[in-house]
Amino acid sequence: MAYYVLEILPFRYNYPVRLLQVFTSNGRVGLAKKQQLIESDLPVEQKMLGLIMCIAQEKQVEISRLLKPLDLSFTQLNLLHTLSKATEDELTVGQLKAALIDESPNVSRALNKLVEKGLVRKRRSEEDQRTVFISITPEGEKAHIQGDLNLAQLKSPINKQEAGQLYQLLLKL
Repeated sequence: MAYYVLEILPFRYNYPVRLLQVFTSNGRVGLAKKQQLIESDLPVEQKMLGLIMCIAQEKQVEISRLLKPLDLSFTQLNLLHTLSKATEDELTVGQLKAALIDESPNVSRALNKLVEKGLVRKRRSEEDQRTVFISITPEGEKAHIQGDLNLAQLKSPINKQEAGQLYQLLLKL
């Protein structure tokens, strides 16, 4: 059984945005199904933002499912990718954080898990003990490549031209 709650969120043009949220009986919170949002009486601008949020959540679930066999989170894969593509052999934690697209607060924890799995190495600077250098291991390179292959399974239902148009529209938000 599900029940609905309206949440008021600020919008960049100074008027409130109502987004439907669904609370399921197991206590987990998820955005309302897209069709319910589409059929709602919300203004089109709010429906658009709600759909973006729904799609983002769907893609996060899909990414997690594709990375689960590798026992990697998306943040961990991004860290491996950044280390693999870096021009230096080692990066500091600060350099890694700055290079990530997603500003995850869990970088240190994600790095510790990667160390436990043997996918990265940590080394303290001899000059400044506060500085920690991170490098990718050969096992980490393999995990990075396999993770990228798994994510290559993500498919888009729109063609290249439509993708370009959508990209241009999203740049305006």
